[in-house]
Amino acid sequence: MLKASTCESVSLVASSLGKRVHAQVVKSDVEGDEVLYTALVDAYVKSGRVDYAGRVFHMMLERNVICSTSMISGYMNQGCVEDAEYIFKKTLEKDEVVYNAMIEGYSKSLETAKKALEAQIMKIELFTDIKMGRALVDMYAKCRRIEDARRVFDHMLERNVFSWTSMIDGYGKNGNPEEALELFFRMQRDRCIEPNYVTFLSALLACGHAGLVAKGQEIFDSMERDYLMKPKMEHYACMVDLLGHAGSLNQAWEFVMAMPEKPNSDVWAALLSTCRLHDDVEMASIVSNEIFKLSHDGRPGAYITLSNTLAAAGKWDSVSELRELMKVRGVSKDTGFSWVGIDGGLEGFHVGQKM
Repeated sequence: MLKASTCESVSLVASSLGKRVHAQVVKSDVEGDEVLYTALVDAYVKSGRVDYAGRVFHMMLERNVICSTSMISGYMNQGCVEDAEYIFKKTLEKDEVVYNAMIEGYSKSLETAKKALEAQIMKIELFTDIKMGRALVDMYAKCRRIEDARRVFDHMLERNVFSWTSMIDGYGKNGNPEEALELFFRMQRDRCIEPNYVTFLSALLACGHAGLVAKGQEIFDSMERDYLMKPKMEHYACMVDLLGHAGSLNQAWEFVMAMPEKPNSDVWAALLSTCRLHDDVEMASIVSNEIFKLSHDGRPGAYITLSNTLAAAGKWDSVSELRELMKVRGVSKDTGFSWVGIDGGLEGFHVGQKM
């Protein structure tokens, strides 16, 4: 008699082996072995034989959520959305994994996602689940379908801080900083959910995209004043970037100098980027030295930014000196390659290469 453990101990990724084991199952008396059938379904799906997986699946007397999830993933990977939906509907005990399998599958098929997913949502009342609602908001935002993300957000029966943050972050990253800030201030005004560190970071980034220095300063100040949340280095770096790009370099410098804690390399890097923007060679040199003191792993970013700043100011002698210093310190920049098609193949080359 074929035992379930036999199937679990042998790799069934190769479909030919899976067929042989399947044949033995049919001949033997283990047709009701749930573990064995689940392993067979998973093996067929992983080998790309979803048709065989389906045959095994429909032979099962009782189907568990594990094999249902495998079938859904298999159908979605082959673009068989309706078949996946059918399995999903028939799955009585749905967990987070099976929902995620559906969402991930829809995200791979964006043309199908809007009509199919929204219809499914209405049928299964997905909005009652906070985690699933948040996952949908996040998925749509990452796919640059911000209107669909907002539609899901508005229909959620219950929201938590992660739901709000995903929506605010989605607006900011999709070029809608005003909407991101409107939602953030509504969150504060209604006092329904308190923002967390990531929420504040998303709001500050939105201010940076919109060049709203005053609002950014207001949000930053409210962290400690209204919520007793001590800003982290990421928030300071965000403010430096905002002040330097939308305000002035001096404001950014004064902000760093007034920090209650010693700035880390991220804060200095944000200030160095601002120096490059304003072509301030003197300050760029000062800031770069601070980064060099903190970074002992040979990261080339600060050196490259300083080099570009010096080059923009026409200080070529200083550029040469800096490059020599990089050699001495063992700092190297990854070579940038370009690619060109030649005789049906791809050839890579870098600047200065002669071949």
